[in-house]
Amino acid sequence: MGTQTGREADTLVVSPPQLAVGAGEPALAEATVEVVRPGDPVRISNVLDAVLPSVAANLPDATFPGVLGASRDAAGGRLHRLDGVAVLSVCDWRAAGHAGPEEFPDAFVDMAGPGANRSPYGSTVNVVLRFVPRDGAPVGEVDAAIRRSTLRAARHLGATTLEGQHDPIGVETFAWPLHAVDAALPGVAMILQVASEGPLIDTYLDGEPLRDLRPVVMDPRRVLADHLTNGAYDWAAVRNVTAVYQRGALLRELLAGHGERLRFAGLVLAPGYLDTAEQKQAAATRSAELARELGAAGAICTTFSSGNSHTDTMLTVRACEAAGVRTTALVCETNGGLTDHVPEADCLVSTGNEDELVDAWSPSRVIGLGGGDGDGVTGGRAGEPVPTWAYLAACVQTGDERWTAVPA
Repeated sequence: MGTQTGREADTLVVSPPQLAVGAGEPALAEATVEVVRPGDPVRISNVLDAVLPSVAANLPDATFPGVLGASRDAAGGRLHRLDGVAVLSVCDWRAAGHAGPEEFPDAFVDMAGPGANRSPYGSTVNVVLRFVPRDGAPVGEVDAAIRRSTLRAARHLGATTLEGQHDPIGVETFAWPLHAVDAALPGVAMILQVASEGPLIDTYLDGEPLRDLRPVVMDPRRVLADHLTNGAYDWAAVRNVTAVYQRGALLRELLAGHGERLRFAGLVLAPGYLDTAEQKQAAATRSAELARELGAAGAICTTFSSGNSHTDTMLTVRACEAAGVRTTALVCETNGGLTDHVPEADCLVSTGNEDELVDAWSPSRVIGLGGGDGDGVTGGRAGEPVPTWAYLAACVQTGDERWTAVPA
């Protein structure tokens, strides 16, 4: 923390007044900024999203296109990212009267204690933005204000890389379409499942909610270049936070393997958490058709959230297998096992058990409780065992966490 946001050698300095979080947002009554580090005896509660500091170097105003500025071509220019730091947005919807006690599940990041290794954001330096809604403000307006403010802060921090001469620790270049490779290499497609159901449960592409999404082939660079953002705040462990899309570990691995181990056939963006059996089957069938049209011999299917969406995943696996596309699916375990299963799903990757309990811990402080300055050590399950489902991105089903199988 300091008086001027910027870079001092390899140190990022954050000035809360300069970030001006929440400025010009009438739906917000209050916004505060705090920095927490790994090892701090702090629990961050009611976390909404995690965003990597990022800036479009050639067109900063269009970073997070469609939200902060006009949409831009994913192929154009250079994107700067900061590693080892995340921007976390926090809001207690329940205290603000926008959700009942059971409608908005816990979402924690522990910076120390037995749960520190459950969320990937327990090991990053976090710029925590805590928001308090204005009384009477519609929930949709509050949510939009929080998302804009969070992405602005991430852009502001990313823009510190534009000042002076800073050599990046690495540079990645992505082209699309990819170059032709040996036809004998297996074609592999990625089916990225997202969901959009309304305020607080939306995924956004170029700032627009994907509520009417049908399976579609998409340039994978758009995912990596900040076009896809999160506004869905259901179960924390399986939440697709914005940083998951930005990092895109599975996409990067498929792109890196093109021409060596495989032929990356392409990306299918597909809806999940659909309401009816007919909608689920139609989306599954179309996803399989697109994978086949891309020339894929195999597909990797991700999952959005848990419960209902696992049926979308399983139907997609069945449809792909029926189309001759061998499919692997990433799913978490919940309620003692799988929520749904089909015989064709004979190659599954478990991303962990949502219901496993983490030992009790009493942090010195809990950030993110209540609607004002009442943060302390009470509440936020302090001193109680915590189920894994309450830890942000603990069981994310997008291929962005590394798991190791060990003998039982």
